[in-house]
Amino acid sequence: MLFAPKQICTFLLLSIISISTFAQTKNNICSKSVDYCEGKITFENGNIYNGEFSFGVPNGKGLIKFKGGSEYLGDFKNGKIEGQGAILLASGDSYIGEWKNGEASGDGTYKKNDGSSFKGKFKNGMREGDGIVTWENGDTLKGEWQDDKLNGKAIFEFANGDFLETRWQTGSMKIKSTYTKEDGQKIQGSMNTIYTGMEMENNFTEAKETMVANLQVAWIYAAMEFKANQNYNLAVDFLIAAQKHSSRNPEIQAIIAQHIKAIDTQKNNSGWAQLQKK
Repeated sequence: MLFAPKQICTFLLLSIISISTFAQTKNNICSKSVDYCEGKITFENGNIYNGEFSFGVPNGKGLIKFKGGSEYLGDFKNGKIEGQGAILLASGDSYIGEWKNGEASGDGTYKKNDGSSFKGKFKNGMREGDGIVTWENGDTLKGEWQDDKLNGKAIFEFANGDFLETRWQTGSMKIKSTYTKEDGQKIQGSMNTIYTGMEMENNFTEAKETMVANLQVAWIYAAMEFKANQNYNLAVDFLIAAQKHSSRNPEIQAIIAQHIKAIDTQKNNSGWAQLQKK
C-alpha cells in the first residue's frame, strides 16, 4: 500500500478574518450614505474587495482578494464575512461552508491540497462536534471534536475493510485501542501491542503488510492531532513509532522525517496555519 495518498494533514485553524480596517481604504466608490451599492475597494494593506456595499462597508455578496494570494467569495454582513462562502488559500487548500462574525462556524468542508479533507462542524473557527477526515484513497476517520480536540470515540475505517477504534479525551488518546480485521478478528491493546500482534501473524501476506500500513497511518494522524494541540513530545513519539515500524521505502521515511522536523522548528505554531487579520 502506497503512503502518498494517505499523507496525514493538519487542518487549518480558520481564524478571524476581520475586515475591521475599512476606514483604511482607497478607491472606495460607494458612499457611506447609500443603502445599496456595487463597487470595488482597494485597502491600504493591498487587499481588494469587489461586490455589494451598504453604507460604505461590504454587505451582501462579494469577492475579496488578499495580498498574500488567498481569495474569499461569498456573503458579507456589516463588513465581516458571515453566511455562506468559500475561501481558496494561496497554499491550494480551501474551505467552503458557513461563517459567522468572520469565523468558520456551522457546517463546512476543509480540503487540503494533498486530496484529503475534513467535513463537519465548526464553531468560532475551530472543529466542534461530529466530523470525518477522508484521505484520497478512501480511508476515513470519524470522530467528535470539542474545542478543536478529538473527544470520545474515533474510528479509522481503512479502504481494505479493516478499522481501528480509538478513544480520546480532550485531545489525549487513551492507551487501549481495538483493531478489527475485515473478517471480524480483533486485536486489542496499545498501538504497540496491536503492532506486535500483527507481527506475530503466521502469514506474511499482502494483507498483513496492509494492516501494518493502516496502523502507521493511525500513528501519524494521531501525531498531527497532538501537534495541533501543542503536545509536541507525544507527537514526536508517535512519529518515531511510525518511522520505526514503517517499510524502508525512502519516500515514506522522508515524509515522516519531514513531520518531525516541522515540529522541531515550529513549536510556536499550533499546527493550524492562520490567515492574516489584515
